[in-house]
Amino acid sequence: MAADYKSLRDELLQLIDHASTIDAVSQCPCSELQDKLLGNRFNLVVVGQFKRGKTTFINALLGTDLLPTAVVPLTSIVTVIEYGKFIEVKVFFLNGTEQTIPVESLSEYVTEKGNPKNEKNVAEVLIKYPSEYLKDGVRLIDTPGVGSVYQHNTDVAYEYLPRSDATVFLISVDQPLSKAEVDFLRDVKQYADRIFFLQNKADYLSPEDLRESMEFIRKTLIEEVGFDSPELYPVSAKLCLEGKLSGDEEKLKKSNMPLFEERLRRFLVEEKGFILLRSVANNLLRVVSEAELRTELQLKSLLTPLEDIQNKLNAFEEKEKEIVSEKRDFEILLEGETKRIIEEVLDPDLQNVKKDLAERLLPEYDEVYQKNKNLSSAKLRKTLEEFIRKSLSEYYSVFRKNEDTRISMAFEKVAERFQKKINQIVDELLSYSSELFDINFERFQAETLWSMESSFYFKFKDEPLMIEMLGEALTSLMPRFLSNKIIYKNMKNYLLEMIERQSGRIRWDFVDRLQKSRLEFRWQMLGRIDETIKGIKEAIEKGMEYQRQSKVELKRRQKEVEKELNELREIKERAHSLIERTHAVEPSVVK
Repeated sequence: MAADYKSLRDELLQLIDHASTIDAVSQCPCSELQDKLLGNRFNLVVVGQFKRGKTTFINALLGTDLLPTAVVPLTSIVTVIEYGKFIEVKVFFLNGTEQTIPVESLSEYVTEKGNPKNEKNVAEVLIKYPSEYLKDGVRLIDTPGVGSVYQHNTDVAYEYLPRSDATVFLISVDQPLSKAEVDFLRDVKQYADRIFFLQNKADYLSPEDLRESMEFIRKTLIEEVGFDSPELYPVSAKLCLEGKLSGDEEKLKKSNMPLFEERLRRFLVEEKGFILLRSVANNLLRVVSEAELRTELQLKSLLTPLEDIQNKLNAFEEKEKEIVSEKRDFEILLEGETKRIIEEVLDPDLQNVKKDLAERLLPEYDEVYQKNKNLSSAKLRKTLEEFIRKSLSEYYSVFRKNEDTRISMAFEKVAERFQKKINQIVDELLSYSSELFDINFERFQAETLWSMESSFYFKFKDEPLMIEMLGEALTSLMPRFLSNKIIYKNMKNYLLEMIERQSGRIRWDFVDRLQKSRLEFRWQMLGRIDETIKGIKEAIEKGMEYQRQSKVELKRRQKEVEKELNELREIKERAHSLIERTHAVEPSVVK
């Protein structure tokens, strides 16, 4: 399967290269099509409750002890592993800075022993690793354990699910499916496109007990969570890793991991890879078909009397005027939908986060004060300030990432609707011009190349939380028991003030970037209509221009246009053939 995919991908890349050399395909987004093929990534997100063996599972897939395992759960740290020619580890911090570290130092940032309670303020770790498993675009994403004692871990796991191509959810035979896991799965079921369930540590049980355990898990997933036919695989990540490290084929076979890995490969190639090939091929067909129409329009304008051509051009310009009102409607509706996202998604989420933060942090604030109330006024103030800064920085960092996902997904749904409308307007223009000049035009439905990741302003610049120093003059002259009570009250009020202030800053940032994104999307979509109109008119006018030149020049141009037409038709034929072959090599997929 992988060999078939690579062969077809390389052939499609050659077709795109060929198309880019033809003058008539001047509007072809060939580099975008190539980037989509070459930069294709499969995000495999690994989730599960603490101590289910997620890290060991990832090490087993890679066949190396890359990630350190932790005895105690971590707070809000995600590790992303992607292909690189050399091992490289980058640590990204909550304040927006980053640092390259030796792989040997990884445990100092991603384990509780090396980074207790995430005191180093790590947001995420990116590892580049030269594994064949990752070479074709697979990215492994290790998320914090859901339902652990740390409040944000489940939130962080949620963040990656909407963008995942597949999710691996680890369950363990030594613990039944917990309420936290069931609640998590109920929520993520609507986001994750495909979830594979792995019952880890299968080697702990006898075959009979394993069958009973699996039946219980399957029944729970169906009855309690709502999965119709969950894919459940019994595996031993530990045996698999040992087998790969030592070359012990018997251990590897006993781990049952090769069976799951083969299923995963088929999913990534058959269900994602071939779909990608067809999507890009259809985009190419649409572009080439439009170029073919423009080329035929130019050929018609070379051979049709000038007066007839001018009349047809005048008729097309009348059609162009009709489109102006549709463009205005597009702008008004897009602005209204953007406002709706702010009012119905962003604002309610911010209200909830403020309420949740106050409920969570006020009891913690009291605990910190009680533990430190005998400190000097200056030290107490500094301790409380540090608690406020660290707590709000960590919480809002997670919230902003999750809200980023929610807002971007909401806008994507809006964008999909408007993209369809723009495609309809473009097709209407192309069909009208083809009927006007009696030319056959073949329509192709293709996904737009516009994407949230490449075109949107949804990247935060993490700024440190600003904590202003509160005045010390008054409290420094008071007895400690009295001054510390005043500090307690002032800093408590300040905590609530900072919750409100940071929420306001986040709202302003989201609204600003959302409006910029709307303008960018509007510019790109309306630009497609303008480019279509311009391409049709230029093709006709170019033919009329050659008619006014000598017959020799007219004949020469006619031959050039006919040659381009033949090239375009050859590309279309080969693209059609490639799409058919993706279906031929793609066996039925196990659901």
